Amino acid sequence: MSLSDNITYEDKKLLMELEYNFPFSIEPYKELEERLNIPEDVILDKIKEFIHLQLIKRIGMYVNFRAKGLESALVGLKINEQYIQKFKRIALGIREITHNYVRDHPYYNIWIVIKEPSFEDIEKKILDLNKEVPIEDYILLYSKKTLKLNVKFDVINGISWSPLVHKREDLSIEEFNEALRELRMSSEFLKALSMPLPVTSRPFKQLAEKYNMTENDIVNTLKELAKLDIIRDYGATLNGDKLGITENSMVLISSDDIENSCYDVLYNVPEATHIVLRESNKDWNYLCYFMIHGKDRRILMNRVKERLNQLNIKGYMMLFSTSNLKPGIVM
Repeated sequence: MSLSDNITYEDKKLLMELEYNFPFSIEPYKELEERLNIPEDVILDKIKEFIHLQLIKRIGMYVNFRAKGLESALVGLKINEQYIQKFKRIALGIREITHNYVRDHPYYNIWIVIKEPSFEDIEKKILDLNKEVPIEDYILLYSKKTLKLNVKFDVINGISWSPLVHKREDLSIEEFNEALRELRMSSEFLKALSMPLPVTSRPFKQLAEKYNMTENDIVNTLKELAKLDIIRDYGATLNGDKLGITENSMVLISSDDIENSCYDVLYNVPEATHIVLRESNKDWNYLCYFMIHGKDRRILMNRVKERLNQLNIKGYMMLFSTSNLKPGIVM
């Protein structure tokens, strides 16, 4: 019996309320008390228990990597099996590699995500890695537009679920910098926002005191940053593996009009947690990418087939994760 089998239905409802509807409020748990009819102290104790059990990774938000002056690329690597463990050890020490999976592609067996100040820096990182571990081949799939990043799990039905709430055009690093200047936002403050919020009745109190702001100022700032897509995934980040959502697939789409097809995914595949339009350093027909998570592969394969059969695309491939070589980190 897995840990997820012991979680009550009421606990699952609370977990989903924390991830989907965490209030923008100086006293968010007081609002949840009124909404759920659960005493605030019980909610706080439950959250601490969930964190101890690793059901919740954190409560807080992620700062858009471009707002931090970074570019991103998904990189497919062909590495001989005898070198995979060595590559894993090296990648664990490289902060710029935020994800590292073995996937079931017939050629590129390792798939990583790298964030660096420029695309040139990303390719240099791959060339530097090649000096330590033989990389037989690689493909760089640069992030052109991030249409969606919203990692939410329907833990009752056992599948990722993040319906589109709002969508604004993805900004460039320069446009993010301009927006941050207008808001008089420092990089130090953005870094502080990347940290988990304390599990207390007033989680923004310490942040307000540190930056000589009121708690209302903090909350209003967060609302504005969310509208600009500078902060994402506000609320609880759940640990899918611990909750029985143990399978994930990277879905790559081929289309004659790849950008429109990527937007079709945005509007028609609510199970997609990441949707990214990409460009490549070499000939590659699959330039729209999304992630989907679930409790078993059959469910994911059926759901993807059902959704994509309704779209005007040429084809797609699903690359399942067979091993996670590095827990996702925040940059």
